[in-house]
Amino acid sequence: MINKRFSLHEAYSFGFKTVVNHFGFFLLTMFVGSLAALVFLVFLGILDYWMFKEHFQTLLKTFFHSMSEATGTVHQAGLTVYDHVRGVLPASLAKHFSPKDVVSVDITGQDVKTILQVLLPVAFIFKLFSDMIAIGWTKMALDLQSNKAVGVSYLYEFYYFVPRVFAVNLIVALAMMIGLPFFLIPGIFLYQRLRFARFFVIDKNQSIMQALESSWKMTEGSVLHLFGYSILASLLASLGNMFFLVTCFLFPLAYQVEANVYRQMVKK
Repeated sequence: MINKRFSLHEAYSFGFKTVVNHFGFFLLTMFVGSLAALVFLVFLGILDYWMFKEHFQTLLKTFFHSMSEATGTVHQAGLTVYDHVRGVLPASLAKHFSPKDVVSVDITGQDVKTILQVLLPVAFIFKLFSDMIAIGWTKMALDLQSNKAVGVSYLYEFYYFVPRVFAVNLIVALAMMIGLPFFLIPGIFLYQRLRFARFFVIDKNQSIMQALESSWKMTEGSVLHLFGYSILASLLASLGNMFFLVTCFLFPLAYQVEANVYRQMVKK
């Protein structure tokens, strides 16, 4: 049975009007969020330098050369690609398998241990930081649907939703990954059924399991409609990736449209 229909025309019309009416505010919010992310990334870059400072000049040389020649090599414990393949390939073929290294960097076991102990936790913190900003944009879109006043403080004000939203997003991502190998369709189906779980956390303050259950119930019979919406949203996102200035409009539009689709489906 197909039910819970929603109007994309209504969603995009409302989203377009909202973005136009609040465009200056959205630009300011995007600038503040981008600046905060940049500061965090600079900190991450400093941390990278501290961990690999003995390799820094070589890494720079590798990077800039690989941009034009793509022959720089990063290998572990002195073993290049040639060292790995010469035991299983004829010498005449192995010597042509990898070009001569212009520069190389040895990645030792200690380097790997440092990455696991320092770099990955910092990257995880940055992921939570990004989730907090995304939650702010989602909450902003939901409140604008209700004609409520919003502010730049939304970007950090709802930090307490981060653990639940992270867990919900992780469950949805895992479900989709498990389903995708089975002819792609199960993964798409699971994603569409659970895609609004984070909205129920942010909008209704539901628990993780309640949010997943609510999204599953609300999207019953709407997978095809939601899949069509996803295709359109992806095409617009690709357009924004090609033209930076267009992103300034399409980024807030995406949040407004998805929030409107959610509101339409919740009412039915």
